[in-house]
Amino acid sequence: MIKPFVDWKQVQDNIDRYDWARHIHSQLADYTHGWMERYADSADNIAGWGHYYFCSECYNKLPFEPDAPCVHYCVSCGHYNAGTDYDEAWNYLYRDEVAKTVFYAGVLYSLNKNNAYVDWIRKVLQFYSSHYESLQVRVPKGFIGKIAGTDLCDAVNIIWLLQGMQLIREELTEEELQEYKEKLFIPEAELLYSHSRSINNIPCWMMCAVAMIGMYFKEEDWVDKAVLSDYGLINQLSKGVTREGFWLEGSFHYHFYCAEPFVYVLQFAEQYGIKLPSISETVLRMYQYPVEIAFRNGRFPNPNDSWPLAAFSAYAGQYEWMNALYDDSCLEHALSISYNGYYVPSFAFGGMCDTHPDGWVQRLLFGKDQYSRLEMGMLPPRCDDHIEFCMLRNKQVELFVKYGFHQRNHSHPDAMNIEICVDEDPVSYDIANAGYGSQLFREWQRKSVAHNTVVIDGRDQEERVRGTVEFFDAASNEARFRADGVYAGVNFIRSLELNGLQLKDTFTVESKEARTMDWVFHCEGELKTDFTAVPCPPLGTEDGYQHLLELRCYETSAAWEVRFELEDKTVVLAMEGEPGTEIYLFKGYEYTAEKIRPGVLVRRKGAGTVFRSAFTFVTGGWQQQ
Repeated sequence: MIKPFVDWKQVQDNIDRYDWARHIHSQLADYTHGWMERYADSADNIAGWGHYYFCSECYNKLPFEPDAPCVHYCVSCGHYNAGTDYDEAWNYLYRDEVAKTVFYAGVLYSLNKNNAYVDWIRKVLQFYSSHYESLQVRVPKGFIGKIAGTDLCDAVNIIWLLQGMQLIREELTEEELQEYKEKLFIPEAELLYSHSRSINNIPCWMMCAVAMIGMYFKEEDWVDKAVLSDYGLINQLSKGVTREGFWLEGSFHYHFYCAEPFVYVLQFAEQYGIKLPSISETVLRMYQYPVEIAFRNGRFPNPNDSWPLAAFSAYAGQYEWMNALYDDSCLEHALSISYNGYYVPSFAFGGMCDTHPDGWVQRLLFGKDQYSRLEMGMLPPRCDDHIEFCMLRNKQVELFVKYGFHQRNHSHPDAMNIEICVDEDPVSYDIANAGYGSQLFREWQRKSVAHNTVVIDGRDQEERVRGTVEFFDAASNEARFRADGVYAGVNFIRSLELNGLQLKDTFTVESKEARTMDWVFHCEGELKTDFTAVPCPPLGTEDGYQHLLELRCYETSAAWEVRFELEDKTVVLAMEGEPGTEIYLFKGYEYTAEKIRPGVLVRRKGAGTVFRSAFTFVTGGWQQQ
């Protein structure tokens, strides 16, 4: 007997009582019915790489139009994108949406017992089972799947197919189940298991899919392989999650992306009566840690590879699922800052990142009208030396520091990067990145100069070195970090002291040889100066320097300051003088080519230097001062 996981009576009661539940249910039904009417997949459709589905002109993610397979129109800049890469990426997105809609159809069937949903799920499963051997994909080498492009996307799709099948299991005959098992799910288990050969977010999804296949079809050997093998679920978590509870790739999106499939495995295990205590404890910690490190506005610091503007709202569905599994106040707190006024549109795809201000299907299944918020007051400053993150904070200012690297994979070359929130507004934040296939990602978003750090000789930081904490005092909001060998023969030391609305920042570059040293800072607002900077030639043609826009220069040996004026606050940056200092004012891209922000690059030459700067955060607007 498989235990039920959803209280369907409570779901219907919420639909009857609350506008948010009625809205989700209505949107879900309309969306699902649309797919049921249009579904017409073909074995001739080659599934490609989703990261190609970005505009070639402005680099925005293209809207997926399910009824327009060869029309890839950018709603942001109006450009029509064409070519095989776009067509095949669209095919992947089509199958990804179909897989999720199988789950949605199972949800709707559970509410109204309309057999049309079951018939449609059968139609999808029959397509994959009948055509599995002939399906084709075209994706980068080393990531080849079978049904949805990459092996990772196969795993995601398999999990959603299984979730839908779980909800209609009693309607499927033993003959149907045997056919799906032999022609689709066991071949996928073999493929995904054989491709899982590292500690990484991708094998986490693949092994979770294998475990769920084993549970659903009562194949204990596949469950054991997925859980206990060298790259199985236990080792993925024991080796991949730091002591703090953060995924080793150092990105909040990849942290949640890695944690997500474990939630579904734990749900299946609960329903099938399988105990996974070591997995359960670690996964819970993975959802507690973000509550402790996030900015108060519900957004996360965004170091390394991640989708832009990461916030709790993008992962509210996962917290809904976890809140159904565990009684933990951190989970409800996360949900209390996920919806309505805290909602931030998500750029991410993959997994279940579909979000709406009222929530999505997960809230319909497990959520409620009001969530309990923790009386956390102001969280204390913290320094997490296993992942090389630090957060200094007081009542008005929050300063995040990434001072080193836990591993190279998915990292950006930006040791000593900082992000700043003032009165819960992000004034200087990491732009992260969008699709890996875009030129903006390759030439700007993953470059050192696109971050708030120091660049040597106009080249990306050479090494991904571990940083060390030389001093940290939570009571005084002070910290000093060191990273040796960021470049050959070059060490970085950054000291930070947050006091009220002021931040002292001392960035020391140690070098025995003469180098060109560029201190860089990007900020929201309009850049204002009391000095006159003149247009100047580009500073370089590669490593992001070619994308420093509207470049102007001012040379001085004296102390100087600039202002970044926002609507209701001003960030004042002042720096002590040093002979031969060149100040470059520029504009740089954010997460698309449509959005740019100003920045300052301070250049010095010599055998090391100390950039002594101070930030003052003026609230209420500069003109009132």
